Amino acid sequence: MRKISLLIGLAILSTFACKAQQGYQISGKVSGMTDGTLLLIANEWEKPDTLGSVTVKNGVFVFTGKVNAPVAAYLAPSDGNGMIPLILENANFMVNVSDRGAMIQGGKQQELLTRFTRISQAFLAEQAKVAAEAQQPGANVQALQDRVNKAYEASVNATIELIKANPDEYATAHVIALGISGETEEGLRSKYDLLGEAARATVPGKRIAAALEQYEKLAVGEVAPNFTTEKPDGNTFSLHDLPAKLKLVYFWVSTNPLCRQDNTDLVKLYLQYRPLGLEIVSISLDENRGEWRNAIGLDGMVWTNGSDLQGFASPIARLYMVHELPATFLVDAENRIVAKGLRGDALRDTVAKLLKKSKRK
Repeated sequence: MRKISLLIGLAILSTFACKAQQGYQISGKVSGMTDGTLLLIANEWEKPDTLGSVTVKNGVFVFTGKVNAPVAAYLAPSDGNGMIPLILENANFMVNVSDRGAMIQGGKQQELLTRFTRISQAFLAEQAKVAAEAQQPGANVQALQDRVNKAYEASVNATIELIKANPDEYATAHVIALGISGETEEGLRSKYDLLGEAARATVPGKRIAAALEQYEKLAVGEVAPNFTTEKPDGNTFSLHDLPAKLKLVYFWVSTNPLCRQDNTDLVKLYLQYRPLGLEIVSISLDENRGEWRNAIGLDGMVWTNGSDLQGFASPIARLYMVHELPATFLVDAENRIVAKGLRGDALRDTVAKLLKKSKRK
């Protein structure tokens, strides 16, 4: 009889547990915020989607609802002053916000995200510590750099091991997707290859796949993606319409000293090889028209210049997967990519070789 009672009790507990997981509850306290409105916003798609809003009373709030699958989201005051990211799923969450930051407990995916975050935080802490020590008199710069390199390598290895241990989790795909802009194509592909089918089927998993697909379109031998943009005088041009035996598509920004240095070298390159069929197509990631036009004049950039003044959010920069500057692509007369990622002597030698080869034809 006691066994039957025990089984009934377990069944009842199981029923309650199932009901508890049918939705989510986010309970929290915000220090310093007595009253106001807090928003819960899903941030997984192109446009944020407000899932709900609650009134904060005496710093306390509670959200309840249901999601079909884990989703990247954040909590934010209605005035837009600050945000607290989390991975929302049907689970119970406790959020405590203080001057020291936000602490979130609950949810399998959130807990995994926290583990990934701790890895990166450990590296950043070591990096900051080394930077402080480097300011001390007599600091051994090489030894300190070795420490940073070692800490970075440990961070990368720990991240890889955590990915391997959790290949099918949403949080794993989410973390990799967050790092797309800081990854090389090879690095991104190696992490994606570790994901299971379940993680690849998530929104962040599909975002990674789309990025890798775009990288494939930028491979040597592929037709360079066409684009149309505005010149400094307000007229427009399209890459594929520019006649040239060889085009150098060059991404830069006026505020980057490395780019400004490269501009000087490119002027020499252009003057030497323009008569042989070279055209430079500079795409600026500036956001200020005045700064862009001023740099063109100061640096003597007498070739084709264009910009949509949208910075790294530029559709052209996204089309070419440009995440750091300067970035270069060499395109032949048929608008096919023949080389990329070259600077300095390597760029000059390749331009000379390709134009010499073109001259023989």
